[in-house]
Amino acid sequence: MKQKGILYTSASAILFGIAPLLTVIVYREDVSSMTTVFYRALFAVIMLAVLCKYKHISFALSKRQLLDIAIAALLGSGLTTILLFMSYEYIDTGTATSLHFLYPIFVALMCRMFFHEHLGMQKCLSLLLAFVSMLFFLSDAKQGGMLGYITAIASSITYAFYMVYLDKRGLTKIPSFLLSLYLNLFLVFETLLCHGTIAQITFILTPKAYLYSILLSLCGSLLAVVWLQKGIHYLGSTTASLFCLFEPITSLIIGVLFLEESFTIAKLLASCLIILALIGISIPLPSRSKKQAKPSEEEAMELSVNSI
Repeated sequence: MKQKGILYTSASAILFGIAPLLTVIVYREDVSSMTTVFYRALFAVIMLAVLCKYKHISFALSKRQLLDIAIAALLGSGLTTILLFMSYEYIDTGTATSLHFLYPIFVALMCRMFFHEHLGMQKCLSLLLAFVSMLFFLSDAKQGGMLGYITAIASSITYAFYMVYLDKRGLTKIPSFLLSLYLNLFLVFETLLCHGTIAQITFILTPKAYLYSILLSLCGSLLAVVWLQKGIHYLGSTTASLFCLFEPITSLIIGVLFLEESFTIAKLLASCLIILALIGISIPLPSRSKKQAKPSEEEAMELSVNSI
């Protein structure tokens, strides 16, 4: 059972790590980042709607839940996807994904600032490591790519807001596939609102661009989410979160091998520091007085819908 969990979780992280490669391939078909986000979300809505129907999940939600999901999507997950996909146009996908993975650090900071949650020495050390990793990345930045670094870091901040809002508003109680469906639906509306103001959406694409957009949705919005759920079921959320670190590693390796992205000592050190920071903030120190509780179904559901 444990081997199954490792297999599912690792495969999920690898699929999430492959998503930037598919995104860049779509860009090479003369497709903008906003258009890519639009079609990724649109195809995801169709796939998730079919899946919800197959699993007999009701589409009904209360007005309060719809409003909360709209806020979580427009200011959180939706804005995150737009910013992250924009960063791919300016900097290496591996670098952007690594910087995006700083979001647990910003989650801890937001919980401390707005909800007065205790950080502790372990989390403070993780914050320090994350800050140093950003300095390494920025020291390696080219002048023209600074916007990419800013948008990638901004995507981690908006994603942190999304995670905190999801938890504090009780949205994790909604079935994960249904929640993902509505989040992607609001993202479709968000990109349409941006059309003609911030960026243009191209509605007619080449057959190859449509194909890779469908693959992007299938990998990043469906298969990876399903496999992550299965992995959490076998391993628990804490152990599964460690194998999720394969995502930025996969993205870095694929970027170097298939996209001819540069690989420097500064990037290597920064990536290692981020991984150490994530391990430090995700894995609590063992306590002699308390046994570790088994993760609840809601916690597992939350982790599954919180991946891009």
